[in-house]
Parts: sequence; C-alpha cells; structure tokens
Amino acid sequence: MRRLILPALLLLAGCAGAEARMESYSIGRGLVSYDEMRRAKDTCAAAGGVVRPKAVDGDPAQLSNYICEIQSKKADTP
Repeated sequence: MRRLILPALLLLAGCAGAEARMESYSIGRGLVSYDEMRRAKDTCAAAGGVVRPKAVDGDPAQLSNYICEIQSKKADTP
C-alpha cells in the first residue's frame, strides 16, 4: 500500500503543474507593433492574465518572446 502512495502523489503533482502551464500561452509570431501588442494585451486581460516577456534577455521586437501569463484559478480561492 505504501508503495502506491508516492507514485500517486507524484502523478497528481504533475497534473497540477501541467494544468497551470496550459493556461499560459505565447502571444504570437512576428514583429511587435502597437496594434498587435494592444490586441494581445486585451485578449490576455479578458482571459484573466497579463502579458510579460518570457526572458529578460529576449528580443523585445518579437511577439514570440512574450507570453500571456494566467494565474491558476485554484490560487484565487481562499
């Protein structure tokens, strides 16, 4: 019985992590323009997220270097 507890807990933890990653997404491909970024921010905000760069040293002129980060709804509940 004890042998089954640890693998089950690891499986559940993996599922929770995968769910959180699925909610955040890359905002697109191509060059950043005011209109594209405004559209991406509006779409992301409607989903409850915020647009942020993927990495500090990424090219800020490429849309693929930004993600819409959506917080897990489980974190919002007390």
